[in-house]
Amino acid sequence: MSNIPKIPKTLHVLLVEDDPADAFLIRSMLEEARGTSFKANVASSLGDALAWLASNPCHAVVLDLSLPDSRGLATFHQVRQEHPALPVVVLTGLDDESLALQAVSEGAQDFLVKGQVRERRLTQALHHAIGRQRRLLRVERALEHSQEEERVAREIAKHLLPTTAPEIEGFDLFGHSIPRGASGGDLLDWYQMPSGAWRIAIGDVTGHGLGPSLLMATTRAYLRAYASMGVSIEETLEKTNAALMEDLGDSRNVTLFLAELEPGGRKLTYASAGHVPGILFDGNGAVRERLFSTGLPLGVIENANYPKEEPLEIEAGDLLVFPTDGVLDAVRPNQGHFGVDGVIQAVRQRVTNRGGLVTAENVVESIFTCVATWTQGKEPADDCTVVALRCMA
Repeated sequence: MSNIPKIPKTLHVLLVEDDPADAFLIRSMLEEARGTSFKANVASSLGDALAWLASNPCHAVVLDLSLPDSRGLATFHQVRQEHPALPVVVLTGLDDESLALQAVSEGAQDFLVKGQVRERRLTQALHHAIGRQRRLLRVERALEHSQEEERVAREIAKHLLPTTAPEIEGFDLFGHSIPRGASGGDLLDWYQMPSGAWRIAIGDVTGHGLGPSLLMATTRAYLRAYASMGVSIEETLEKTNAALMEDLGDSRNVTLFLAELEPGGRKLTYASAGHVPGILFDGNGAVRERLFSTGLPLGVIENANYPKEEPLEIEAGDLLVFPTDGVLDAVRPNQGHFGVDGVIQAVRQRVTNRGGLVTAENVVESIFTCVATWTQGKEPADDCTVVALRCMA
């Protein structure tokens, strides 16, 4: 496979939508998105879309399934057939769970329903789709590891993942990572800032083994170095991205969720580089908020911006859960992925069964148990990592 070219500062997205009002709304969402510059082009039919794609650069397609010249999954299949390496996010008025499951299982990066999607959710889907598609292409070029590479990878993973969680007044923190094979490419870390605040980092490096382990170590070192200098979250991600762009060449990228916790004020601020959403639950297991990405994965484009979100007010009993792709992508034959819904159900099950205030470790154990049940004991195809943070008082 030839080298995959770098993505430019402005991302070209083709919106395939025949309703002018919907097209205007969706295009406005993309072109006004924070942190990433999108250029949205519109095609009102499948034929026009395929003709445009044949002669124009494009980084992702946002595709309606009800067009004048094509309907249903046949629309997606034709785009996929002619452009197999192009990430496709389905955005349609068809609110059909079985259709969504089938579309994702056949290669769509996401399935969104009109009227239920706002700008943050749409840009999150595109960030993740572009980064994930590129990572899948990298994996296709991976070589088998030699015995020595596996030994080195195991040593790297052993020493870089934390073995114990810190004691943070008023909070309970726990994280666990299960690598795929000898060692994985998931990043899990926490450390204290000069100000006394705590930073929590969870990330996903392309692939498994020695290369991803080394990249995880490099990313971890950058994060800790900038933290020791008191660099802000958004600037930390920008500087880390710039450094990785020099180190990575054209081979890999990193999704990263970086949060900063102020225990005294019970506030959490975050920025996310294309990572899957974190989830904020209340004390009864109900979802209060989803923490979407604010920029593309690290190592995808130069001079990327990673704006931080407004601080979240954390209340007694609240629970924050941060997974990686491997958890969400765990598959049960003929039933699809574990997904965000699986994480939500695992948390609710633990809260309901135990009652009262459960620990962060309880929550992480419950999620991994539910993943194992979902996959019927089969090993997931990717590294699996989960971090949970519980406000105890």
